[in-house]
Amino acid sequence: MDEAITRAEERRELDRHFDTGDIEFLNRFFTPNTSTEELLKRIAAGEKEFADICLDDPNLSGINFAGANLTGAKLLGVNLSGANLEGANLSYAFLDGANLSGANLEGAKVAEASVVGANLENANLRGTIGSFGQAHRAFYHNTIMPYGNICTEPYWEEG
Repeated sequence: MDEAITRAEERRELDRHFDTGDIEFLNRFFTPNTSTEELLKRIAAGEKEFADICLDDPNLSGINFAGANLTGAKLLGVNLSGANLEGANLSYAFLDGANLSGANLEGAKVAEASVVGANLENANLRGTIGSFGQAHRAFYHNTIMPYGNICTEPYWEEG
């Protein structure tokens, strides 16, 4: 089955469990499967494959995920301020509540990524590929937008 179809079905299933209040399913879905220590070792070894990763540490400030595959990653509330995500694949990632202030997402694939309530102040979104799937309450200020324009006024995404 095509990965995009599989990811879309996964998202619909997650939404259904969320809507019905199935906390047990949600806890399993978002259970950390990688420690920050392990992640840093993998990055140091040159690894770029982190699809579906779910981390146990909310502080990854300044991390270098350039060119990494983070498809479906579960990074809820993670501090990615100043992170280098240039050219990364964030399709279908969960970045709800994440701090992406000052992060470089230039050329990143963001199709259907969820950034509900995320902080994108001073972030670089130039040339991002695709559109965020869910972005309500995301905060933009001095953010370089996908086509190079700068969002100079504070702006909260509605939806």
